[in-house]
Amino acid sequence: MTKRVLLVGSSFSAVPIFFKLKERGFHVSVCGNVSGDPCHKYADESFFFDYSQREKLLELVESQTFDYLVPSCNDYSYMSCAWVASHFDFPGYDSYKTALILHNKSDFREFTSEYNLPAPRALKTSDIDNLSVGGFEFPLLVKPVDSFSGRGVIKVDSAEGLATACDVSVGSSRAKSLVIEEFVSGGLHSHSAFIKDGKIVVEFFVDEFCTVYPYQVNCSNHPSKLSDGVQRNISAAMSRLVGLLQLSDGLLHTQLIVEEDKFWIVECMRRCPGDLYGYLVDMSAGIQYTDLLVRSYIAEDLPGRVPLGVYKNCVRHTVSSAEPINFFSYSHAIPGEDVWVVPLKNSGEELGVAPYDKLAIIFSEVGSYEAMLELSPVLDSLISIKPVEG
Repeated sequence: MTKRVLLVGSSFSAVPIFFKLKERGFHVSVCGNVSGDPCHKYADESFFFDYSQREKLLELVESQTFDYLVPSCNDYSYMSCAWVASHFDFPGYDSYKTALILHNKSDFREFTSEYNLPAPRALKTSDIDNLSVGGFEFPLLVKPVDSFSGRGVIKVDSAEGLATACDVSVGSSRAKSLVIEEFVSGGLHSHSAFIKDGKIVVEFFVDEFCTVYPYQVNCSNHPSKLSDGVQRNISAAMSRLVGLLQLSDGLLHTQLIVEEDKFWIVECMRRCPGDLYGYLVDMSAGIQYTDLLVRSYIAEDLPGRVPLGVYKNCVRHTVSSAEPINFFSYSHAIPGEDVWVVPLKNSGEELGVAPYDKLAIIFSEVGSYEAMLELSPVLDSLISIKPVEG
């Protein structure tokens, strides 16, 4: 009998996940409240509702017979799935308590502090009328505990701006709670690791840049410029985290700030990163990132070893805008031996501001390592967006 999968998420970022499931011959149902999303066009069955309302997701799962429950590429999907999975026996999930530690920014900061993992110091508050940040020096970062893609994150340079920043930030939090943490300087990087039996079996380091919206990645490259020593130290810290939380098999994706030989863990997640991150790794490393991702959720073993060849020098750019534009056309001057574009809008559609909207994602294989490192931080300058006239 054909096994049934529920994919929780329907946007373009979930498309690679959808097709990896279909490759296996599954009946794939999709849920998500935007009927025009691409995964709904391909789905064997669609359910239209807001999956961040976990009780509705639970009702659906209780009323159907799904063999597997697969999250997509945002925290709302993952946390709703993790909560529903705690009521059933779906593979691929940690305990819901562990999911909260990893995906709630305040809980995660408490965890890193308790176990002396390298991370910014932080304090949690839901009482923004009686703020106290004694012991912390400005600048500080104010973050909703439950946001993603940098939404609601504000840098505060002095005490005078703190209350206003907290008001704005808490407005981006469904939990109406925020975390205030020390601001650390350095370069932004990500570490994507696949875990089997409590050990990292393959890992990738990516350099990242935020050049349109200050807390949303829009430029990246693989392989990374991080030194072998820093990579080993990061890997050791993440392996320790895996052991402390006794994480189940699957992906652990982490963002970090690195300054010379020091690093700080910004956040971890067990869901797939967005903006087709896996395609960048595939293009460079010659693997199948999404295939590795879905395995734990469909009760397939991860390999004990993933062979890697010589990396190609590749960049990824998410085309976005700091201002709303009634988009007509765009062009790019991104060089490369192999360039391909994933369009996300049609001519005439409104392009909202970053981090809430995006126009396209561009991938390119660059000739040399040095050229890749030079190109990646300036990819946005090679984009021209033309608005509708009149």
